[in-house]
Amino acid sequence: MTVRSQFISRAFFITILFAFAFQCKMAELNNPGDPLSKEFAKQSVFAEFVRYFLIEKALPEALAVALKKSTVPYEAGIRVYRVDSEIGVIDDYVSDIRAASSSAFPGCSPYRIGVPPSSRDIITFTDYPSNRIVVHRYGTDRSLNLIEDQPSIGNPRVMGFSTDGMTIYQVNSASSPVTINRWSRNPLSGSLSANNVGSYPYSVGCGPVAVRASDNDDLIFTLSTTIIPFGINVHKKTGIDNVTMVGGTPVTLPDNPSFLENLCIVESKRLLYGTSINSTYPIYGYRYDNSGALTLLPGSPFSPDPSFSAHIPNLNSSTSLAVDPTGNYAAFLYQTGATYNIRLLQIDSSSGNLIQTNQKFTAGNGPNALQWDKSGKFVYFTSDTGGTTNNYQIEYFMLSPDGTLSKGQNSPVIISPMANGYAPQDIKPIQRYYH
Repeated sequence: MTVRSQFISRAFFITILFAFAFQCKMAELNNPGDPLSKEFAKQSVFAEFVRYFLIEKALPEALAVALKKSTVPYEAGIRVYRVDSEIGVIDDYVSDIRAASSSAFPGCSPYRIGVPPSSRDIITFTDYPSNRIVVHRYGTDRSLNLIEDQPSIGNPRVMGFSTDGMTIYQVNSASSPVTINRWSRNPLSGSLSANNVGSYPYSVGCGPVAVRASDNDDLIFTLSTTIIPFGINVHKKTGIDNVTMVGGTPVTLPDNPSFLENLCIVESKRLLYGTSINSTYPIYGYRYDNSGALTLLPGSPFSPDPSFSAHIPNLNSSTSLAVDPTGNYAAFLYQTGATYNIRLLQIDSSSGNLIQTNQKFTAGNGPNALQWDKSGKFVYFTSDTGGTTNNYQIEYFMLSPDGTLSKGQNSPVIISPMANGYAPQDIKPIQRYYH
């Protein structure tokens, strides 16, 4: 496990404090609510140790950005920007930008990137006709190395990960009907191997834009958007290599899902959120049980704003809805007339309903690829400045412990000029510690 000296000193301090607490003369009370009791000291010190450990482990480290240049000479690839745990995104990056290729990385355009949980690997799906699945590793020394470049299974679109990051679920949009394929990942080398045995690959209908897994309940959720019945496919793992569709058919929605990868899962609360084409109440929410049965939340569907007029532009079925790691808040990108906004929504702890807050900010043009890092501290997305300075940019906001959203100190960070520049396609955060 990679551990910084700062964390070692904190851990050492906590360990000494823990030992000291047991050597001191304290009241002989076995009451965790009594500050003079041994039990109170024991639990307080342990809680402080856990708090320090989790905060340090989840600290943001970097932001991976997939880019492409659509003018001669055609180029594409990825950059990894440094993220300071206090300030946010820094205009300091390493990159692997190469000439476009139809037979290897970076393809003609990186379509989607992903970072498996508990890793610093960046997985890239390239678009047709290259159809590659590529692995880079972002080192603790801030190096960026190409680990693997191989043909994908058909035409890869979106990906989902198991909680431990050992399994990747890939949507193959070239098959008819569209299927979910499985890859196994070697966490040491980062290499991927196809693992289509048993029930894999399995069909999920047409136009799936998202796949999410809940390892707590052995469930895989997929969102299909074209050709009735559209809705949520729920599959239950019934063995190492077998899955069964819950209920036998998809859970249909009142409205067609929007063509965005907006399926958000809160495993700790068994909540599922997504978006639809509803012009007034575009966000829906469900609670699921351990069998995979979905129940519509009492207030669903939800409106982010009384002035909501449209979703953000659809870029590669990107994301405009993200839930923080605690499951207490959601962020949403949307339009009110010609203005783009980001809004913080609170998740009601008992009902799961989304509640509008007064935390609303304007955003740049065409915002996309909304992401929340594992620490819950920063929310990132890309946008452009349109007819003003004509730049592609990264915007980010910071969420304080009391639920206050504020613009990042360095936001926006300029990626490149829009004229003959590198257009962002997707982004994913990378955390500092990963074991």
